[in-house]
Amino acid sequence: MYISVAILGATGVVGQKAIALLASNPRFNIIELVASDQRIGQTFGEVCDWREPIMSLPQDISKIKLSSAQDLKADFIISCLPADVAEVVELALAEQGKIVFSNASAFRMHKNVPLLVPEINFNHLSLLEKQETKGKIITNPNCSVVGVTLALVPLVNLGEIEHVSVVTLQSISGAGYPGVPSLDILGNTIPHISNEVEKIAEETKRILGTAENYAGFSVTTHVHRVPVMYGHTVTLHVVFKKSVRPEQAIEAYLAWNKKYSELFVIHNKNGRPQSAKDLAHNDMRAHIGHLRQGDKPNIIGLVCLTHNLVRGAAGAVIANMESYINFVKGMHYGA
Repeated sequence: MYISVAILGATGVVGQKAIALLASNPRFNIIELVASDQRIGQTFGEVCDWREPIMSLPQDISKIKLSSAQDLKADFIISCLPADVAEVVELALAEQGKIVFSNASAFRMHKNVPLLVPEINFNHLSLLEKQETKGKIITNPNCSVVGVTLALVPLVNLGEIEHVSVVTLQSISGAGYPGVPSLDILGNTIPHISNEVEKIAEETKRILGTAENYAGFSVTTHVHRVPVMYGHTVTLHVVFKKSVRPEQAIEAYLAWNKKYSELFVIHNKNGRPQSAKDLAHNDMRAHIGHLRQGDKPNIIGLVCLTHNLVRGAAGAVIANMESYINFVKGMHYGA
């Protein structure tokens, strides 16, 4: 039996990626699409400049007439809205009884809203019980935070982490469409993305902590927009309280792959991972490379590459929908 889905911000790059990923998912059925109010009543095919590389625009999707966000019938709502719009619309939908899965930053740091990476903090879904609305809101992290937290979580069991240094190289698709002006980004690197430093530090500690308390390590972050179409690369230097060897870190990643098949790809060649050579258009994996000892025995350095529109956005939302279903089933069976 299908679960009906509506997508808000459906014409954007994340909305288009969600449509393409859901096309091969038998659990969900897209019944409503929402764009700007001026386009209500037009068909999706008429207004959408389809740019998604996974597939051509499905015919059944192209014929869907765009709806208003105020009058949706779907069970699940995927929100790809800007944060300022999401703050109003998502709350209104939750009050109507909808289950909202948000890619926006509006509610990520709300104490009763799960900021979810299912492989890491599935148990944070317990926060839903504290939400007072008839429906619920579940968020996924900033598109770089996904790579940071996935890269860190297997290392947590190797010893107490004291500090993490983060340097990001973030693709232009992370800025949406039309994104960064070509004269600013072509042949250039921009060492600033608005509010990104704060998001990475706070969201990382929230995800790797408990449902109530942040992780205790400190985070230093520098962010860069680079002229790459897809894929966010993060370079991490992780400072432990005690000595940790690179071999231990590799074993930790491989152990996680036994729990979550192909979650991590370990690259041993110099110069890898690379967005152009290693990412698939539906890639939910975290690509780990250049894992090495720092200049002290308690420092490990590594590179992690993830697909910002898949693992960092649309794929993350869909993974959260699957996790919510499993969470509700678990509550039912435990009753």
